[in-house]
This record gives sequence, structure tokens and C-alpha cells, in this order.
Amino acid sequence: MTSRTLSKAATFALLLVAAAGLLLWWRASPERAAPTTSRRLVSLAPNITETLFELGVGDEVVGVTTYCNYPPAAKTRQKVGDFINPSIETIASLQPDLVLMEKWTSSKTARRLGQLGLPCEETISPMSLAEVYQQISEVGKAVHRQPEAERLIAEMKRRVEAVRARASRLAYHPSVYVEIDPPSWTVGRGSYTSEAIALAGGRSLFDDLQRPASLVSKEEVVKRNPDVILSFWARAPEIRARTGWQNVRAVRQGWIIDDFNRDLLSRGTFRLVEGIEQLAKRLEAMGIEKQSASVRGRFR
Repeated sequence: MTSRTLSKAATFALLLVAAAGLLLWWRASPERAAPTTSRRLVSLAPNITETLFELGVGDEVVGVTTYCNYPPAAKTRQKVGDFINPSIETIASLQPDLVLMEKWTSSKTARRLGQLGLPCEETISPMSLAEVYQQISEVGKAVHRQPEAERLIAEMKRRVEAVRARASRLAYHPSVYVEIDPPSWTVGRGSYTSEAIALAGGRSLFDDLQRPASLVSKEEVVKRNPDVILSFWARAPEIRARTGWQNVRAVRQGWIIDDFNRDLLSRGTFRLVEGIEQLAKRLEAMGIEKQSASVRGRFR
């Protein structure tokens, strides 16, 4: 073999090494461009579904839960059941490239899908605003939309801070009883709903409870005498007709909110910020902070 032939062979070998190195770098780089080939995604949580669409991969979503109702396009996707016990057969029939779900210790879905060779990505199940940010970041990483996820989180933080700054100037922060489900399920301190109320300028009536959600007695609600009632299911006439509730300040003053979109405060997505903004406006419009201490004293 001539020296010229050896030189060509050596050059070719170096090019192969360089190309392999570039390929390895590209695969390892977290900032690489998203794959151009279309994927088939299945979402097993409403908040994950919303995030997928917001990050620009809604067209790749082929399956969602029966509770996934936003954005409207999500309603057109194949339903695979609920997020705790979805139909494994239906999911498998969709031939997904990736199934995204929240991590629940009681759920066996991930293990069952794994046994079928279906790739899964489990995210945190958010209980706080910080964990909502974390889930958005995890979803963005899973579908190669990290830059978009970080921009979304930054925008959320900017809007949250704006509401927080405005609410901090209120002279009084009204107590808010949130009735999320019958007969009297409410939120405790360990929930982003309770956190959202505080950011909007209020105080969750049962913020002393550590659990995210608890069933409380209606007698205890009356005893605590909330300034505002935020009901996700019962309408104002039904609340006013409850025995003993006529003396509750929220009922007496007419400060009952029964037309709020519950998904904005009970679903941990980027829309949680919209819920905080809307609630802040509703509380401010009630003018509760303008009530003087002497006037409030006569109502206690």
C-alpha cells in the first residue's frame, strides 16, 4: 500500500471519529433541537395535557383521559379512561412513542405499561406552585421543549409576582372558605389552591390543616365565620339556605363566589396564574379591605 493510500485511509478514519464525536455530543446536549419526526404521545393527567399543548406539541397528542377538557382540541383526542386506572388496552392500541403521567405510589399503570414495552415518563404530582413549575419543566424535558418550558415558567413567575405585589398593599386579607366538592371538602395548607388564595390577597379558612384536601364539618365552617365563600359546586341559593349559615358573614354580606372556573384553581397548570389574577380582582372588587375594624367588630 502506498503512502498516499495510507494518508487517505488515515484522513477517512479521522473524519469518522470526528463525526461519531459530533453525534455523541448532539445526543447528550440538552439544548439540541427537537426531533422533526412526529411522535405519538398519550397523556394521563389533565394538567400534563394542557402543558403539552401549551408547549406546542398538541398535534402529537393522540390519547388523553376523560378529564382532559382543555384546550378544546384535547376533547377530540382518543379517551383512555381516568388517570388512576386507565385502559391499558386502549393505550397500547394507540401505539404511543411516550406515555406521560404523574407519579402516584398507589398506581400500577407505569409498571403495566412497562411490561408491554411502552415507554413512560412519570412527573411529579404538584402540590405547590413551585412543584407546578417543576412539572412543566419535567414535561418540557420529556418532549424536548425545554426552552419553551423555561419561557412559560418565567412568564408565570412574572405574573405571580405582579399579583403578589398588588395584594401585599391590601389593608385586610379576608378569610376564604373554599368548597371544592360535596358535602364540605376544602383545601388545606399543603395545596397550590390555598397558596393561590394567599397570593390573591386572601387567607384560606382552613390553612391550619396540613393535608392538601380535607372533609370538614359544616358546623366548623360556621364557627370560623369566613369573610368569603368560594364554591366550586354549590350555588349561592343552596348555601344561603343551609341551616345556621344565615349568620355567616360571607352569606350575610353576599360575598359568595359560585361562578368561578374551578379548573383555574384546582388544576396545577400554567392557567393557575390566570386563576390567581381573577380571584384577586374578585376579592378587590368586593371592597372587603375597606371595612373598618369597628364595622367588622359588630359582625363578629
